[in-house]
Amino acid sequence: MNKDRVAGKAAIVTGAASGIGEVTAQVLAHEGASVCVADVNADGGQQVVDRINADGGEAIFVCTDVGESAEVIEMFARTEEAFGRVDIVHNNAIWFRHGPATELDEKDWDGTLNIGLKAIFLAAKYGIPIMRKTGGGVIINTGSVHSLVSFATATAYDAAKAGVLGLTRTLAIDYGPDIRVCAVLPGAILTPLWDDLQVPEEERVRYAQMVPAQRLGTGEDIANAVLFLASDEASFITGTALTVDGGMLARTE
Repeated sequence: MNKDRVAGKAAIVTGAASGIGEVTAQVLAHEGASVCVADVNADGGQQVVDRINADGGEAIFVCTDVGESAEVIEMFARTEEAFGRVDIVHNNAIWFRHGPATELDEKDWDGTLNIGLKAIFLAAKYGIPIMRKTGGGVIINTGSVHSLVSFATATAYDAAKAGVLGLTRTLAIDYGPDIRVCAVLPGAILTPLWDDLQVPEEERVRYAQMVPAQRLGTGEDIANAVLFLASDEASFITGTALTVDGGMLARTE
């Protein structure tokens, strides 16, 4: 396997203390990128950094609430200070609460939209000028199969993830050719969140049986898609989304 698909580049991965973000940060570092691990979970984030550095990579941790502009500005400033550039931004952080519109608390709507959508706007607003200093780069936004279809009670989450697609397209139009902007749309991906939500084993089996791949996705499945989109192999890919769902959306029943 090629070990230098993003060599010499500097990446920021948000929500990188666990789950998809953690694996993506490690994969990008393994393929040669210097990585800023950004998360509100300081202990988890520093552990990811320590593992990357122990494996011969280069990483820093920046405690970041991606819904707050001052913290996003600091995230980019510290990454540029550490690595001299920013080439790859993976907007992956998410926070959400589900509930039908008549029952969902307004603060939970705001929280979900802040982290799931506003954060991508802030990363573009404050990150693109820094990326352009060294010739541009790529922004990869984590959407979801929820970006394309909707599920009961996922009121705020579905709104945020659908918005990810529209924002991805607009940013690609406004800031090409030197800034590429893509989205990756995971399906049912087994991460520690499933344990946090106490998803029972029978429900996990049901999800696996829903897809042609007959298994749940892994963090590596998404990280490899992000790596491809971040690499020069995807230099003609922008303004679009890559669905990584094991075929879930191919089903009609």
